[in-house]
Amino acid sequence: MRGFLSRLKKRTALSKGAVSGRTTPSVRRVYPNKPVSRESFQPDLDEGYYYNPKGIDGHSFRIGLYRFLRNNIPVLNSAIWTWARLATAPTYFTLKGSDDQGLLQEATGVLKGLDRRLFPYSFQKFGGGDSLLSAFFNSLFTDGAFCGEVVLTPARDRIDRFYLLDAKTLRLFPNRDREWDIYQVIEDRKIKLNPTSTFYHGLDSEASDPRGRSILQSIPFVARIEQRLVDDMQKAAHNAGYYRLQISIKPPERLSTETEEGYIERANKYFDDTVEMIKNLEPDDNPITWSDVEIKYIGPSSHGGNTSSWYLTHRAMVEDICAGCHLDPFMLGYSYGTTQTWAQFKYDIVLRNVVSVQRAAKRFMEWLHSIELALHGFELESEYHFDNRKTFGLLQQRQAEKIQLENIVKKKEAGLITVEEAKRELEG
Repeated sequence: MRGFLSRLKKRTALSKGAVSGRTTPSVRRVYPNKPVSRESFQPDLDEGYYYNPKGIDGHSFRIGLYRFLRNNIPVLNSAIWTWARLATAPTYFTLKGSDDQGLLQEATGVLKGLDRRLFPYSFQKFGGGDSLLSAFFNSLFTDGAFCGEVVLTPARDRIDRFYLLDAKTLRLFPNRDREWDIYQVIEDRKIKLNPTSTFYHGLDSEASDPRGRSILQSIPFVARIEQRLVDDMQKAAHNAGYYRLQISIKPPERLSTETEEGYIERANKYFDDTVEMIKNLEPDDNPITWSDVEIKYIGPSSHGGNTSSWYLTHRAMVEDICAGCHLDPFMLGYSYGTTQTWAQFKYDIVLRNVVSVQRAAKRFMEWLHSIELALHGFELESEYHFDNRKTFGLLQQRQAEKIQLENIVKKKEAGLITVEEAKRELEG
């Protein structure tokens, strides 16, 4: 009994913030040490689920449909893969708020420890912030939203892990304060999530609908036509078959002194000998026959024109799908003779879009870092960075730096500016 009371007092003290360290009690109390959400494992859209949507609300059905399309249509799978990998660039963080190198080094160690335990699946040794960001962008581009919940350790002295929530199970409802409450619905049970410990971001949210929109939202209709076209192409090609050889043998004339049985036997033997000769021909042999044997091709008429028509129609469908995914065909392996200059221009546009999407992930990681720093009592600010320099206009940046440096040197040598002014221009 004494042991129980002792543990009860200790738990009460922890809940009130009476723990060692530099953190204020309020930070510890607002974040739970047990997940509010529930685990949910719902298989992705299969054929029965797709063709029998009875009882499924529109939001969950649409997200399931997007995942089904992503997993089964190559061009859409490539689009999501490309967007997610472009956005998951190398990352690093910097700390601001103090010049004490010892304090900054200690806080850096704390955040590195957080990075190693962030991902919720302990069996995935890759884990950490990189894997969490990969899940962030995959969910954002496919489902149109990303959501998760921060949970502290039982002692409430640090973040234990970040639990990912399935966007299909989430519902947003407005409250009296003109804000939105997030609920998780699993097996007809509605759970209100803690707004303080829950992170939610919707892609391209609207004023009347903060749930966000998947980049695949404009795709299903066109994707259905494209897949139907591929199916029709397969059926047409199968029905037409391949070009074949047709060998026509003219029956020999009957001799006046020849009986009917003898004529039939001679004609059949001539036919069998010709068939045997054709069967024994090698690819580089030529048949030698009398003029009464005709060899010709048989197959679909205007086959080349039909193939060209199928190709152009399918190309138009693929280009429409790529446009709906905010990408271009050459980025998904479809080459239609685009010039390098035009391709580089479009690629730069895509990378600028990536930078804008990365801002949401930047705020997400800074939010996690701020919680961890506050729990450890550090009055510091973390700034998260995505390093896009390796792919985003690196050559152009270096050329611009070279030109700028040469101009400053020339102005200094001409006496137009002083050494101090040249240094200020370089620093600026």
